[in-house]
Amino acid sequence: MKKTIQNLNVLRKLSELIDKVGSEKNLISDETRSFFDEIGQEQEEQEITNTLLTQLQQMNEQMENMHWMNKHYRILHEFAQICSKTLNESVLLQKSYEMVSRVMPTDSFYIALHNPGDAHIQMIFIMDNGEPAPPSTVEFGENYTSKVIKTREIVHLKHRNQNIEYDTKMGEGEQDTRSCLFVPVVMDDQVKGVISAQSYRDFAYRKEHEDLLQMIGAQVINSIETARLYGKIYTMSRTDELTGLKNHRAFHEDLAQLIRNDDGEITVMMIDSDDLKKVNDRFGHDAGDLYLKILADGIKTLCDDNMEGYRYAGDEFMILIKTHIDLGVKDIYFKLKEYYTEHPLIVDDEKITVSISTGVGVYPYNGTTVDALKKAADQALYAAKESGKNRIVLAN
Repeated sequence: MKKTIQNLNVLRKLSELIDKVGSEKNLISDETRSFFDEIGQEQEEQEITNTLLTQLQQMNEQMENMHWMNKHYRILHEFAQICSKTLNESVLLQKSYEMVSRVMPTDSFYIALHNPGDAHIQMIFIMDNGEPAPPSTVEFGENYTSKVIKTREIVHLKHRNQNIEYDTKMGEGEQDTRSCLFVPVVMDDQVKGVISAQSYRDFAYRKEHEDLLQMIGAQVINSIETARLYGKIYTMSRTDELTGLKNHRAFHEDLAQLIRNDDGEITVMMIDSDDLKKVNDRFGHDAGDLYLKILADGIKTLCDDNMEGYRYAGDEFMILIKTHIDLGVKDIYFKLKEYYTEHPLIVDDEKITVSISTGVGVYPYNGTTVDALKKAADQALYAAKESGKNRIVLAN
């Protein structure tokens, strides 16, 4: 009878433990072990009980890990949605830091990019004690970032005693980090970069943090590469290949945006070369291209935050003056003339000075739409051509 009661108590206790699997971190406490030690089981029974307790603890740890990963996969899903909605590199980097900080200590955090064969590593995003540090370049060599890139292996430092060969101090702080994760981001069989989280505490990270950091790193670096590629394509679509100035499309987009902003006067200078056809007919189109490049180079000397140049079409160029400036349009015109006098096209030892005619329209006086302003400048340019070329005319 006593033995039966004893076995029932053991079964009840095991049943209680089974019900708690996945709900408590330390399922098999010292109190629980004392219960089974004191119940007076025979050796064989005790061995079976110990085996069951070990298996229950393992099941509990697996359940805990599943709960942990399930919780944090939601973070990954949320971050993936952010990545799909923006191509802003700064936003992507900041959000990656915020996501990582939600699931692990980030006394220091950085994302680094590296191209195979480069002698330097680009630290494109650094956070130190919650404050951003400026991006920097570090030499590829004896540091953890380089080691991770070379070996393609995660470096997980759990306490300060491990930090023997490599410096783990980040930013301008005096304190060294103690627990550190350095995780390679491998894409297309190449290490594209490294993502790192670091803490001042010992044993701050677990194996699951490595996996999570690796997935976030892959998402953000892939998104950054996509954003940069898109940026290059977008820039190319708005840039004239011959001169390097912005093109027809960019002019229309920029002027439309300025009109929407309605920050004040907008001046449109339409510039047309006077002698390109003669240069092409006499010296060939290669010389004509050089002529256009000199014309464009003159415009580039004037460009700043308030003034932008465009090759609109053929030998027709535009200058947008975005706000009121001290320099008048006639002064701008004569500055261009001065540049062309000082930088002639030389073909077969012959000097050819670029000659331009210019028409000017001003928002809102000569038009309040892109087409109206362009038409006003075009009519003024036509008047400049009709009155002898090589001059500037302002729209009425």
